[in-house]
Amino acid sequence: MNHSKISYYAELFLYPIVVAALLLFDLASNGVALQPRWLLAAAGGALLWTLAEYLVHRFLYHEVAILKQLHGLHHARPSDLIGAPIWVSVVIFLSFFVLVASLADLQTASGTTSGLLTGYVLYLLVHDAVHHWPLAEQSLLQSWLRSCRLRHVRHHRGPPGNFGVVTGVWDHVFGTALAPGQTRNA
Repeated sequence: MNHSKISYYAELFLYPIVVAALLLFDLASNGVALQPRWLLAAAGGALLWTLAEYLVHRFLYHEVAILKQLHGLHHARPSDLIGAPIWVSVVIFLSFFVLVASLADLQTASGTTSGLLTGYVLYLLVHDAVHHWPLAEQSLLQSWLRSCRLRHVRHHRGPPGNFGVVTGVWDHVFGTALAPGQTRNA
């Protein structure tokens, strides 16, 4: 679905506030001392995000009929502000938090969800950069983002593959990495 700039970028403002709130909640419950368990859970959530990003993109956006059709709009018009409405991600992340809290505890849920949200925000930034930012190889960050762009362009123009936006690790693990020459005319 096409978004206004405000609705398209809303998650970039909302989720850092949520992560800060979850961090403050953990600090307040532990006498202003960040617990190693929260940090480990956050790191685990960030790593989990990379796998979730790959799986959602590969199997939901490219295989499930209605989502494939909607995602096809993004492939057809990659510069447009196309994405899921914010309520979809809110429901998913809130459900994840509740599930982890019921299986483990609030601290683990808070840390893991914070890591997952941080990974998601990084994904949103990188995906926006590869489609909308001017990227010349001037700095290490721009060089890394440019490599993400080139990998993602192969996803848009090539055979199915390169489903990871932030990292291509899972594409290598699951054999869906596209080499630089593997493209077709769009």
